[in-house]
Amino acid sequence: MSRFQAPLRSRAWAPAVVLSLVALAVGSTMAVLSVGYDGFAIPVAIALLVLGVASVDMTLVPIVAVPATLALMRVGGEIAVADVALAAGTMVALFLLRGSGALAMQPLLVAGSLYLVLAVPTLIINPYTANLVEWVHELFLVLGSMVVGFAIGRGGRARLALSVYVMVCAALGVVAVFLALQSALSSGQFLPVYIGDLHKNTLGGMLASAAILAYARPSWTGWTRGSAQLGVVLCLAGVLATQSRQGMIAAGVGMLIVGVRPIVRGMRRPKLIWILAAVVAVGIVFSVNQQLSEDNPYNSANARLAWFDSSIEIWRQSPAFGNGLRWWYTDRFGESFQPPNAELEVLTSVGVVGLMGFLLMFLVAAVALMRMEPVYGTVAVAVVAGRFAQAQFDLYWVAGQASLLWIVAGIVYGVRERDRFLGIDRTASAMREHAARSGVPHRGSGRDRVARVDRAGSAVRDPR
Repeated sequence: MSRFQAPLRSRAWAPAVVLSLVALAVGSTMAVLSVGYDGFAIPVAIALLVLGVASVDMTLVPIVAVPATLALMRVGGEIAVADVALAAGTMVALFLLRGSGALAMQPLLVAGSLYLVLAVPTLIINPYTANLVEWVHELFLVLGSMVVGFAIGRGGRARLALSVYVMVCAALGVVAVFLALQSALSSGQFLPVYIGDLHKNTLGGMLASAAILAYARPSWTGWTRGSAQLGVVLCLAGVLATQSRQGMIAAGVGMLIVGVRPIVRGMRRPKLIWILAAVVAVGIVFSVNQQLSEDNPYNSANARLAWFDSSIEIWRQSPAFGNGLRWWYTDRFGESFQPPNAELEVLTSVGVVGLMGFLLMFLVAAVALMRMEPVYGTVAVAVVAGRFAQAQFDLYWVAGQASLLWIVAGIVYGVRERDRFLGIDRTASAMREHAARSGVPHRGSGRDRVARVDRAGSAVRDPR
């Protein structure tokens, strides 16, 4: 049997090598084009990336959509790179769903469709281009993301996709810490960190999601404890460097859910996260109270209170069906801001009817994910809850951030269907029996035993 394991292991590195080579080619092309044809650099780079990956393996195209959630630069000034990659990934993923058991993801699809259907009346009542464009955008951000995630998980690409995302976020965390220290040395104070087009709250939310993924460390990713802990530390350090309170809240909520839920049934995690969460919560409350007591109406806390009041006034002009998606792109209200709260953003856009669909979307998805075996559902419900908590104090419909949570939710359904196809049972008793049969040492924590057994069994069992 060992004679066949080596080729399988060597082929496991092929996708990573291919993606690295394609990334190098894209980077070189962008450098050349940006010299004299900067308007074409990004669109051509995206096209080359998708074509290059697709020419090697079509199943790799949806994977690009995961790290691309971090790329928010605009293509032609209209849509983000993340949106282009998501659309390409969705188109390919739809072809990969045939006969893959995608009906298992029905609760997620029904939940997302419910919101989108209830948002249709605002398209009729408020007929303008940006309204329809944003509805199509949200179609991809919700349903498209779920489909992409399922294709990744069902195709056995979950480890690669999530590993790339966490590694890129860890690198961004290092950069954020470096910039924060550089700012402290030059100005004598720690200032919020911005990296390119990434606003501090956007960057903080991205790093928070990566920290949740690394902390959860589901067994089917095959991550070692050391690498996952390093990812958690670097991402959380980056969140602190950005000074994004929303990111801190997201990380705290998601990691608390992971800490409360078992790895698999009967295997609990340490509760040290409770102490960290308490310290962060106290710091956030102190910071917000300090800003509220200031006379500065433009600081973060006071500005949000003003936007909340303005949002309520705008909602009252069309309470049932809202004023249209992206109403802040119009000149109808004399106000041009995107409400920094998920419910107010949805309420002003699609009204009470749409808000009911939005809340039901999260409720149905959360219940469905909670009912899954913890080895699958825990990481997804933690990411979804973390993003929802962050959106109570921040923008929700943002390219990349509004898609990652549903990509992760789709991935866990895909991984579960893949395991069913392979006959893999990841319950605690099954893992112990598998350990005894495969000769994997039974020592260590439950989390380590699950990871070691998964790595031992996955090398010789591949449906492709």
